[in-house]
Amino acid sequence: MSNIIKSFLILVFAVSTNVYSQQKHANTQSLDGDWQIIFDKENISRAKKLYKNKNFLAQSNIQNITVPSVWELEEKDYEGVAVYRRSFTAPKKWQDKITHISFDAVNYRAEVYLNDNVVGVHEGGFTPFSFRIDSMLNFDKENIITLRVLGPILLDTDKVIDGIGAMETPQWRGGISGGIWQSVRLVATEKSYIKDVYIQPNYQTSQAKVTLSTTNFGEFSSQDKVNFTITEVATNKAVVSKQISHKFQAGQSKLFETIDIPNAKTWSPSNPNLYKLTVSIERQGKVSDTVSDRFGLREFSVKDKRFVLNGKEIYVKAVFLEGVYPIGIATPVDLDLARKEIRLAKEAGFNMIRPWRRPPPPKWLDLADEMGVLVIGSPALECMDLPVSTPDLPRRVINELKQSILRDRNRASVVMWELYNEVRRPILKQMMTETSMMARDIDPSRLILDESGGWAFGAKVYLPNERDFIPFNDVHTYPGPNVTNDFYDKFLGVSYTKEERKKLNIKGNPIGHNLKEGATSFVSELGYGSYVDFDKVNARFAKEGNPLAPPTRYHKQLGTQLSELLSSELSDIYASPLDFYNEQQEIHGKANARMIEATRANPKITGYCVHALTGGDWVMGAGLLDIWRNPKKEVYNRTQQANLPRILTIRTFPRSAYQGEKVRITVKGINDIEMLAGKFNVSVTDSHGKVIWQNSSNIDFNHAISDLLDHKISTDNLSGTYAVSAEIIDDQDNKVAVNTFDFDVFNNQAPSTLKRFAVADQTGSVKSFLNKQGVKFSSFNSDTSISTPVIVAMALKKQEKQAALNKQLNHFVKLGGKVLYVQFPFIGPKWTDGVLSKGFAINMPINIKMKASQGLWGGMSHVVAEHHIFNGLPSKQSMQGVYENVRASMTMVNLDITTKPIVTVVANDNFPDMTLMKRHYQGTGDVWSGSDLSEVKHGKGSMLLSTMKIVPNLGKDPVADILLMNLLSFITQ
Repeated sequence: MSNIIKSFLILVFAVSTNVYSQQKHANTQSLDGDWQIIFDKENISRAKKLYKNKNFLAQSNIQNITVPSVWELEEKDYEGVAVYRRSFTAPKKWQDKITHISFDAVNYRAEVYLNDNVVGVHEGGFTPFSFRIDSMLNFDKENIITLRVLGPILLDTDKVIDGIGAMETPQWRGGISGGIWQSVRLVATEKSYIKDVYIQPNYQTSQAKVTLSTTNFGEFSSQDKVNFTITEVATNKAVVSKQISHKFQAGQSKLFETIDIPNAKTWSPSNPNLYKLTVSIERQGKVSDTVSDRFGLREFSVKDKRFVLNGKEIYVKAVFLEGVYPIGIATPVDLDLARKEIRLAKEAGFNMIRPWRRPPPPKWLDLADEMGVLVIGSPALECMDLPVSTPDLPRRVINELKQSILRDRNRASVVMWELYNEVRRPILKQMMTETSMMARDIDPSRLILDESGGWAFGAKVYLPNERDFIPFNDVHTYPGPNVTNDFYDKFLGVSYTKEERKKLNIKGNPIGHNLKEGATSFVSELGYGSYVDFDKVNARFAKEGNPLAPPTRYHKQLGTQLSELLSSELSDIYASPLDFYNEQQEIHGKANARMIEATRANPKITGYCVHALTGGDWVMGAGLLDIWRNPKKEVYNRTQQANLPRILTIRTFPRSAYQGEKVRITVKGINDIEMLAGKFNVSVTDSHGKVIWQNSSNIDFNHAISDLLDHKISTDNLSGTYAVSAEIIDDQDNKVAVNTFDFDVFNNQAPSTLKRFAVADQTGSVKSFLNKQGVKFSSFNSDTSISTPVIVAMALKKQEKQAALNKQLNHFVKLGGKVLYVQFPFIGPKWTDGVLSKGFAINMPINIKMKASQGLWGGMSHVVAEHHIFNGLPSKQSMQGVYENVRASMTMVNLDITTKPIVTVVANDNFPDMTLMKRHYQGTGDVWSGSDLSEVKHGKGSMLLSTMKIVPNLGKDPVADILLMNLLSFITQ
């Protein structure tokens, strides 16, 4: 064990007397309810000793606050210090007892005082702690408990309090979660105090191995009786009881006992059988302390490179949970909301939830245990560069890891620990192995994943009870809305060698960082995004929400900005914002489904996690549900269909075909459960429903992945949109798997009457294409007439010869020429000191700023106007389907244009000002619009600027060909 970890452990036990799990003691008194609070904005509470009752009451700025709750519901975006106070009475019958005060969580640093006496201090915002206080209590008289709480400092980068600055402490991005945000209670016991009960279930032997950690507050050793009772939670009937005698030394002790469970039932998502262990210690015939906790007999592991639950293969279908609630922010005020989100997750076909980087509220985990859903446990350690690097970072990381695991290691639903996410800092990289071993020491029973994403060295997994890792691929990917054939292959290639990919005709490199060939693979982040129905969501916020709460504000901000933009720029395409939202959600649903299909079509991948069940904070678009836990219908339904145990995935090669080109259709069947005999039907129909081709056959729909169809159809007489429909019907005439996939056939013909034009082509692609099409043109030079339009295709990377060409073109346009830029060089957005600057075009006649517009977890709509340039293609809609190869990934912004963009992009910044230190609870950045195709005046002439991916797809995708020919027709009119 490293010196860092050893030093930390000494510090923890010197400061806080208990950092264990939230088990239920029998003799308690709740301190939840009405408290008082002073928001100490000037940080004077320590100097003025406001922890003393008299000094506190002398202040004029005392407010009431409910505990538990987050303090940002009372004081908008408050970051800093606050002092809490409440009075209570301790019963006289406790006078000779040992009494602790127990906090389930206080964020972040809590200094605790009782009756003007110091009690202790605890650091860490998401885990429980307690202190012994009986010597300071007044019995049958008023007691005053006060806390000086230093809450999270997150967005106020100028603030430093007690040596702690912005983003320096482990925090959750969903909210400030400031103050006493979880429950408080008093716990009374006799001399024998149970600090912790750790239960290691063994489903194979039907046993529970119990580790009992105790403190004997007596002065001498004591021979006590220890009673163990295991009750079946569903029936509340005891299934086994056991009593032993044990000599407890003065001070701390550990006791180990194994209990056999008769007729044991395992825990799983389909059968969440829970047991409750109650442990009591008797001294001289009197119960000293009683503690209970729930557990389940289950084990989640990896076997033969597949996830297994209780020894049986389970294909993991996980969903990411941002965990922001509309009113309580960090916790659901109404547990029905949490119950609803878990129910909807299960109904959508998910068997696992990945809460985002913090221990979920205990009551949420109670529901997960009861309702049956696997949960990934993780500490409040953000990704990449948060918390920021300080000399305290290693200590705080270890603290957070240790306390998080101790809190939830008895949970049936928590089946694995995810320690880190997307690590790139050297200090954390070198701590990964040591902290994995620390986690193993604390909890031998669970699977441990050292790092999600595998950014540092590639992920490692430690199986239950093992200290040696196995190689593991943990993959994050956000391809945007278009899972092209090339990107589909990137999913298929995960875990395969280069030689294997070549043999299987899988093109390109697979997704993922530091992949290990042949390793167990899990795509732990995938998905796209879309806007919610802001009118509906904000109407409910107006009725039920708290105007101080960030979710109320950022939903209103986005809704208002989008509504204004849509009405001013796109009202001719969308009659209402709802039409726009619905279209985005349809695209989002299709993208999610396609990613899931591609993942499941790879036999070496054993699960995936969709980002996300709900959105919130700066991750707004990804949710299948809105923040009120109402499904985004198309997103939810399409994701649900892709999650079914039996699915079909259809591919066409190509997606958009030239008339006369053979279209290859493949269908794979994916079956997570038992084999089924049935009839496989597949057909191709045109846009009017006319059948072009069909086939039917009897098949055995086997477990795992089956190749069901590989067929080529002629397109000699086809033109338009066609749907491939596939289904499997069982012997009861039930459809057990269905899917459809569209492809298009284009009859591309060069316009017969193109007027003269010139070409400046540094790529060679445009001239080559035009020559093959038999289109006549001249090469642009200094003698080209001002009346001759020019088409320009420049290399994307900066080249010396571009400057000379730019000088010529600039002069040409200023004199009245017309230039079409189908490709021009640019430098993409770059991070500088934590701020993402806009990209910009280079060697162009005008300044052009640019933003990335591929779309990650947020929907980005590229809306096509009705225009001659899109003749023969879909218009008055967002780009999807046929546009998958040409849709731009970089968009022009802040153009000085007098005419409406022909392709308008609608999006929002991921976080305010694209500043890393602002990616937190305040939500996203502003809505913006840009353009992929616009006409710009310059001097006496004009330029038509395009960022669409036309040039690299010429001669490969008929949509690119059509766009180029339409553009030429337009500029040569």
